[in-house]
Amino acid sequence: MRTVRVILAVATIITAISSPAVAERTVRGVVVKVDGTAGIISVREMHPGMVGTTLSYGSVEDFKAQDGLLFDAVRPGDEVLFSASEMNGAMTITKLSEQ
Repeated sequence: MRTVRVILAVATIITAISSPAVAERTVRGVVVKVDGTAGIISVREMHPGMVGTTLSYGSVEDFKAQDGLLFDAVRPGDEVLFSASEMNGAMTITKLSEQ
């Protein structure tokens, strides 16, 4: 009986960890670099309370783009809101909108 409970608990944890909803995150930030050749968009994440700052704070993070058309849609300096999920070991933009 105890073994069955342990197996069920482990199965539940594995299911929760592998769920796409857990891996997806929403990011608000400013586009720093668009590299269509490498397939990467670099974004400086904006945290709550950063509106109106110089944006020299916060780290720059690279994201792959799921849709190649995103490279034509954004330029450095654009403020964006997007969803990113881990795909093939890299954080990948799945949805993007300009602010």
